[in-house]
Amino acid sequence: MSEIEWIKVHPGTAWLGDERGALMHIGNGPRHQIKIDCEFEISSKPITFAQWKSLTGNAVAGQDSDQPLNRLTPLMIEAGLSGTTGNLRPPSEAEWALADMQGVIDRGSVEVEVLSDRPPRSGYWGAPCDGRPWLPPVRAGGVSDHTAHVTRIWQSESTVRGATPRGVSRQKMGFRLVRFAEYDGDLKMPNNPQKSTLILRETVIALVIGILPSFTWAFFNASREYIASSWLNIAFGGIFFSLMTAMIWRPTTASFHIEEDQMRRI
Repeated sequence: MSEIEWIKVHPGTAWLGDERGALMHIGNGPRHQIKIDCEFEISSKPITFAQWKSLTGNAVAGQDSDQPLNRLTPLMIEAGLSGTTGNLRPPSEAEWALADMQGVIDRGSVEVEVLSDRPPRSGYWGAPCDGRPWLPPVRAGGVSDHTAHVTRIWQSESTVRGATPRGVSRQKMGFRLVRFAEYDGDLKMPNNPQKSTLILRETVIALVIGILPSFTWAFFNASREYIASSWLNIAFGGIFFSLMTAMIWRPTTASFHIEEDQMRRI
């Protein structure tokens, strides 16, 4: 049985999120900096069946091999690690990103990696920026409304953000572990985007690519009587076209960086 190879991750910063503004990318934004002030350790590869048995005393499906463990749901991982020493858990997305930036992430043979984060929304508004896992509030009875874990999905030598239900296991889905990570701060992203900025942006875009072109077309191709009686329909047509373009295009959104222990727009 091979022992877990623990790699030190030094304090540092990394970036998460996507600055593209189209609706198809909005669940991965905004782009923002994270900063981890503590040193921690991460397993260089996803945990194997044998390593899990050594850590917890339980063999999954009777196996004791050096193959990546891929039979557990995120909920089973969490339950199995309770009571182990070193505060073991899957890494947060921020911890994983910092470890990857420092070159200590070895892919192994899994295609999906489970992380500790269970965010209450798809984007990063309100997300911790100091390395802590993003966990939902626990309601009465210990039941949380948010039951999807963030994952990293391997695509060749890079990864993209994904999600998996808390009670579902998948083929070729594994996990790493971190230990000795301790946090006492409260640095996080703003809870919501500035609505006034969004409204102003959409108003300008609707005028430029929707409403004005619609009336320009009508001026050259329709009678004045039609324009006078149907101007509202022409305007709504332009607005509708503008909203449809939001699926595939919008200007890049503002990024956030850390300045004097606060998240500031760039």
